[in-house]
Amino acid sequence: MSITHSNDKQMQETLLSLAPSAQSMPTSATLAINEAVAQRRATGRETLHLGFGEASFPLHPSLKNALSEAARSTGYAPVQGLPALRQAIAAYLTRERGLSCSQEQVIVAPGSKPLLYGLLQVLDGDVLLPVPSWVSYGPQARLAGRRVIDVQTEPTDHHRLTPAALTRAVEQARSDGARPRILIVNTPSNPTGSMFERADVEALAHWARANGIVLISDEIYAELAHGWREHVSPAHYYPEGCIITGGLSKAFAAGGWRLGYAILPATSAGTQVMNAVRGLASEIWSSASTPVQQAALVAFSADASIKRYVQNSTLLYRYVTNQLYETLTQLGVLCARPAGAFYLYPDFAPWRDALKKIGVETSLDLAHYLLDTWDIATLPASVFGEHPSALRLRLATSMLCLPDAYTTIAQSEATLWQLLAHAETLVADKESEQLSLPLLARVQTRWLEVIQALR
Repeated sequence: MSITHSNDKQMQETLLSLAPSAQSMPTSATLAINEAVAQRRATGRETLHLGFGEASFPLHPSLKNALSEAARSTGYAPVQGLPALRQAIAAYLTRERGLSCSQEQVIVAPGSKPLLYGLLQVLDGDVLLPVPSWVSYGPQARLAGRRVIDVQTEPTDHHRLTPAALTRAVEQARSDGARPRILIVNTPSNPTGSMFERADVEALAHWARANGIVLISDEIYAELAHGWREHVSPAHYYPEGCIITGGLSKAFAAGGWRLGYAILPATSAGTQVMNAVRGLASEIWSSASTPVQQAALVAFSADASIKRYVQNSTLLYRYVTNQLYETLTQLGVLCARPAGAFYLYPDFAPWRDALKKIGVETSLDLAHYLLDTWDIATLPASVFGEHPSALRLRLATSMLCLPDAYTTIAQSEATLWQLLAHAETLVADKESEQLSLPLLARVQTRWLEVIQALR
């Protein structure tokens, strides 16, 4: 039946009205750039993809076999996760990070991302976020009805977060009527690749305790520390007020499996939060995939082969990230030295005048210029909470280990396995001549061309 009456048409236009919180909610910037690059490549447009931080190495065979064997497990798992997996995660954190942890403190979900959102739904208070920080923390907090309170970091000191900066932010927030009760930190950091020193972690933990702040520590990149700075969880110093999140996506290269976990404090208050998150999970995602949970048991087991796989992956991520870092700094680009994960956060402020002449005045302008003119995909600093005028970008290096061209997935995986098998010798003593990575070389050359064009 055709509806032509103006009143009916007006009704149609207002029938599916959006909630206020959803009216300006775009797709996550990281996912959007990945989809945009895929579309460009589908049309034959060359793109050097530095916009998406996805682990690039093939899945460890033990995990692949475990998932295959678990494929018939089609029943729902417990909302909190399989007891055996929760025990394995607790043992893993005790073994690898020196944390005292039991399975009762662990909850499993389809990725750590929904757990972060679930925590923001059930915890009381507004959210303190370092600037810059991962693109989804702020939108999740706003969706949960929380105010987002920016905390400035020190860009000249590896984007260091200090108690003094936190105190200033809290005082200003309270004078504005906000109720800061939650701080989210991420070390190693997405987007900067920086890590907190042990002294800074201890100072943040003590500050959070003194100010009654719950500290959510997103440790998804903890296994990918480059080695010159150790990963230290704030839970060592603030166990009663620190919540840890992590998962399979980065170190184990299983992002598509969507398996994450959260560790709640071993206190009565922690139990209350666990019950609230479990109740929320039961109404939203029910449980993580049962076969994936069973396969994840292998990832978190004390398996020497898997541990070596993670270590060698880290060596290669460190190698490509530092190679690009050295290229950029030699060209005069300001950039904090990477300490973990596979990210760089360069600052193009020295070229502000040259960029302004070609109409580039914001980080978003700069990202568009690099994509449209130089076929380099990046993410602008503005999506990480920075002021639009900051000429910083996030570069993800994780895909620079991939072969430049291959006929089949099997060929690509064979090349990557060869790299992993020789990672320890290939990157020893900076013997870069031994390591041939065509994509890395192309990216280095392209950045040289970009900077030459701006001079």
